[in-house]
Amino acid sequence: MAYFEKHLSKVDVEKQMAIPSNFTEHLPQYEGGRTIYFPVHDVSDKIWESFGYYIRRKEGGYAKPVFQGDWRKYVRAKRLVSGDKIIFRVEEDAVNGDRTYTIAAQKRVRLLGTTVAWSEEF
Repeated sequence: MAYFEKHLSKVDVEKQMAIPSNFTEHLPQYEGGRTIYFPVHDVSDKIWESFGYYIRRKEGGYAKPVFQGDWRKYVRAKRLVSGDKIIFRVEEDAVNGDRTYTIAAQKRVRLLGTTVAWSEEF
């Protein structure tokens, strides 16, 4: 199972979330120039039908993939803020090769301004 974890930044929660560049090999084939939409399940079994990713080109030519589409709805529904964490997983069916995309979030548990633990995935 492929996955990545990310501590969210202000830009991630307010606009779009940057995806690790090497993770795009686990996402649907990117066709260039447009957002690719695909369903993502959260751990409460809600399906976010229009999760999407797009690859932006920065000056200097390097690619920067970002989540768009239902990403913003997910952030609002889960009340995520900068410093919270997401875990994005890709599971592949051993028989037919179909992929299932799952996302989970965790809130920081703080004590005296220091992160001491993480909530259960939600």
